[in-house]
Amino acid sequence: MAVEPTKNSGEQSRKRKRDSKKSQESAEDPNSKHSSIFQKYKSAVGHDLDEALSEVRSAENSLDAKLTQEEQERQKLAKAQEDEMEIAAAGLVPLPQPAKKEKKILAPIRDQWMTEPQYVKPTLSKPFKSLLLSDHMVKNLAAMGFEKSFAVQAAVIPALMEDIIDISPDPKKPILVNAATGSGKTLAYGVPIVEALSKRVVPKVRALIILPTRPLVQQVREVIETLARGTGLRVMAFRSERSFSEEQALLRKMTPDIIITNPGRLVDHVRSTADFSLKNLQYMVIDEADRLLNQSFQEWVDVVIGALQERSSNQESIVADTWTTHTQKLVFSATLTKDAGKWASLKIKQPRIFVVGDKSTTAGEEEFSVPFTLTEYMVQVPDVLTKPLILLNLLTQESISSDCIIFTRSNETAARLVKLLSMLDRRLRMKADKSLEQLTIGLVNGEVDTNKRKKTLKEFAKGEISLIICTDIIARGMDIESVKHVINYDIPISGREYIHRVGRTARAGKEGTAWSLVSRPEAKWFKEMAGKIKRSKTQKLLRREVTVWEGQEEVYETALESLERQVKGTTS
Repeated sequence: MAVEPTKNSGEQSRKRKRDSKKSQESAEDPNSKHSSIFQKYKSAVGHDLDEALSEVRSAENSLDAKLTQEEQERQKLAKAQEDEMEIAAAGLVPLPQPAKKEKKILAPIRDQWMTEPQYVKPTLSKPFKSLLLSDHMVKNLAAMGFEKSFAVQAAVIPALMEDIIDISPDPKKPILVNAATGSGKTLAYGVPIVEALSKRVVPKVRALIILPTRPLVQQVREVIETLARGTGLRVMAFRSERSFSEEQALLRKMTPDIIITNPGRLVDHVRSTADFSLKNLQYMVIDEADRLLNQSFQEWVDVVIGALQERSSNQESIVADTWTTHTQKLVFSATLTKDAGKWASLKIKQPRIFVVGDKSTTAGEEEFSVPFTLTEYMVQVPDVLTKPLILLNLLTQESISSDCIIFTRSNETAARLVKLLSMLDRRLRMKADKSLEQLTIGLVNGEVDTNKRKKTLKEFAKGEISLIICTDIIARGMDIESVKHVINYDIPISGREYIHRVGRTARAGKEGTAWSLVSRPEAKWFKEMAGKIKRSKTQKLLRREVTVWEGQEEVYETALESLERQVKGTTS
């Protein structure tokens, strides 16, 4: 019995030595414990893991050299435990993966094409016959009253005409244009598109013009149809006031060459109209791009760009794809964004950028510019309660009796101001000078029926209505040549809205005036907002004093009481 413990003790001692040796070998090669598993995995996947594992061990050794011996042992033990858990769970050892690269979404902002646009002098003008146009197009333009081009046309039309002449299969570069409202953007893209498609043989959807509002669709359609006279091109406008099924039937009967549409109705056709295809599209124009990209409109960008990409991916061969006409994207805006994410959504890369203006533009997210023929005034309003009187006196003081649009912030304010201004005008005229001509005021806001709105605008354009009081509903795209004055009764909520309001005047090189009624609490913000807007060297925001005459406040109080009784229905 005395020898047994000695035997067991010797065996245990030898076992400890073997375990110690195995442990030492394991420490020298952490993967030796699992070598059989590695061999099976190597034979199963056919990859050489030795080289990859060697690289990993080399990197680990380099790092371990900087650590203490105790930290090395702790890391090896933790790694061995992790390996055992992974092997037990999946029977595999993952291959080493390269480090993931961080996506720098805003990097394109620093690209040369975003920082070095081609600047165009606002005063630039060239005869249309010098812009590589056909004699037929020059005649059509002359019939419309256009002999010379404006700056945006003089810059963009030659660039697009050169692309048309170039017969190489290479995709044509996108074109981005920053030009003030009323600068002639419609002709800048309409003329070259009609020229490019005028010799087509079989009608196919080759040009798509996307606009944010129904009035703009109608307005652009009329311009494109006039440019296309005598060419045989088919021009079609998608209209939301027409039933969708009726429009589908029209598309089955007639394949248009040029489609002018809002994004919502376009999405409906892409998704639901059989045989409607963009596979032959040569031009996609996005006009008023700032508004279209700032609002989702049924996610139209994803749908339309997806349809274009589908066209590209369905080509039967590399040769077919090479010789397929690619879609050239033309983007126009009065406030050109520098948000790389928005351009990425349109799949725009390395475009040519034209900016109507000089290099004094402040670098920022968006570039705002006013027409170079616009004169701007800020009118300080001492008391918000007397603002209607200030407005009426401004009209009188500056002899503004026609061709004026007044912008308010809400439907209610617009409707109330129409009644109050009419009352004040009538009462003050009777008190001061009965021979003065009475103002005729029209109302255009979201609560006015569409047909009545159109009627009011037509009467205003003909001079039958002195001025219009409206909300921002017509601040974009409404082209009324006779507008000479814009008054911001309520200041706009942003620089973008300011640009689109004042852009109703000083259009196509004509002179115009913009007035903004600013109360004391609004003055600081308005000055900062106005200071960020791009102007020519000779332009600046001017101040103009307008006062309340003696005795006017009494007439004003009487008018307010009368208006209140009318609202309550206690008097006529």
